[in-house]
Amino acid sequence: MDTEFEKARSYAYRLLAFRQRTRKELGLRLRQKGFAPELTGQVLDLLAEYGYIDDRVFACNWVEQRLGKRGLKGLKHELLERGISAKTISEVLAELGSDAEYNAALELAKKTLQRGDRVFSCTRLAGALSRRGYSSEVINQVCRAARDGLINVQLDNHK
Repeated sequence: MDTEFEKARSYAYRLLAFRQRTRKELGLRLRQKGFAPELTGQVLDLLAEYGYIDDRVFACNWVEQRLGKRGLKGLKHELLERGISAKTISEVLAELGSDAEYNAALELAKKTLQRGDRVFSCTRLAGALSRRGYSSEVINQVCRAARDGLINVQLDNHK
């Protein structure tokens, strides 16, 4: 007969088979399933010891996958929600190149501005980038690039 520890460990393995998770996410799911907090802690410690959960690796992968969709502020917020420590987030974001956020915002701006036949203003573009968590400095650089013709779309600078 399976012990509670084996059931919890097996459930954690099944969750990790679907996607990588943070320690906080996995602990929350185990507790939601009804496992005791002490047992959950033991399972999480074992999985961390085996290298199945590593919040730093999770954060690196998350930033790599999501940088084109979110700015650094947006990524930081998402990682904090998933239980990654502020120190780890700062370290991971510091590893990015200085132009990484700008290049990601520029690509996103191109996609946003090429959608449809509508004419976009810099104000609308700035709002779209701001909602995705890009910094005001990067937004200003992208709007300047659009005005200077570096983004090959039609802009309405009067709005």
